[in-house]
Amino acid sequence: ERITVPPVDLSLHTVLPLADIHRQLSGKVIGPKAANLGELNRLFPGRVAPAIAVPFGIYEMHLRANGLRDRINAAYAESAAGALSKDELDNTLAGIRADITALRLSEQTSQQLADAMAREFGAPGSYGVFIRSDTNVEDLPQFTGAGLSETLPHIVGFDSQLAGIPRVWASVLSPRALAWRSSLLTNPEQIYASVLVMKSVPSEKSGVLVTSNLTAPGQPGMTVSTAWGVGGAVAGEAAEGLVLLPDGSTQLLFEAKTPWQRQLAARGGVDWVPAPSGRVLIASDIEQLRDLARDVVQKYEPVYDEFGRQRPWDIEFGFVDGELTLFQIRPLVERNTQRADLAIDRLRSTDAAPAPLPAFVDLTTTGATP
Repeated sequence: ERITVPPVDLSLHTVLPLADIHRQLSGKVIGPKAANLGELNRLFPGRVAPAIAVPFGIYEMHLRANGLRDRINAAYAESAAGALSKDELDNTLAGIRADITALRLSEQTSQQLADAMAREFGAPGSYGVFIRSDTNVEDLPQFTGAGLSETLPHIVGFDSQLAGIPRVWASVLSPRALAWRSSLLTNPEQIYASVLVMKSVPSEKSGVLVTSNLTAPGQPGMTVSTAWGVGGAVAGEAAEGLVLLPDGSTQLLFEAKTPWQRQLAARGGVDWVPAPSGRVLIASDIEQLRDLARDVVQKYEPVYDEFGRQRPWDIEFGFVDGELTLFQIRPLVERNTQRADLAIDRLRSTDAAPAPLPAFVDLTTTGATP
């Protein structure tokens, strides 16, 4: 089944501080990473890493000013008409991608970013940022584009931070992203990039919390995957896996056996340094995560899947000096399970029209959870 990307609002050409971001902007003005983070900040003030969002409108403004939108539209139109082969389309888009990467932000946008970053993050040169892609196809009902575009870790220095934004924009035309979307979207030229700029946090341990028991579906409990350092448990390393049970007990699934951890580097980027041994989460950490999950379930409006079942929440977190910091929240996508269930429904139902299958099977689970 082919999917049509919904229209977006390209009229906003100003950057947005976290305080002005909410979930209703998701997929329309900015991507869901930023929209969900704004909502998280609203509900958990003081717990969320500082951030600003660069909306779709600024991306589109720069593409149009440099003739790149016309080139993208023309390439897809020629491909649809049979004038370009798949390889020729890929080569044409690769050239456009290189030109997007090389863009210099306008003086107006650069000044907006300088002012917003000074207000939200502090004096120039005193911080690093993660520059995260955030497209309008991150969280469609039958397609998730999460992970297809680029995130730049801990970029230091204002000039480098400005240069990183077009690089992340360009990644929406990466070979991997194009391969995923090529046969799925009826209007692949209508992919727009926003950017979430987050202040770097020197997490001593970090990971993901899912508000359901992934090891025993249907059974009570929450799943946590945590590793030492920055960005733990989101890159496939051998993280500590736990199930937090309703009676207050904890079930150990896996130990964190990776001997290395990521640490923010003064020059920018991350260094690999030796990781501590033993358990990652201590009792006070686990208690903070339990309190967080309880509050999220109570405060957030539920999100439902194709069957009307409530989807669990997937929350990225970190700990600094024992204090919990929140980086992201989104409804958990379990495409492999959903596709299997839909296929079974199709086999069971002979009178009703068959239920559509999701566009692809997402076999990547959050972090290192099973």
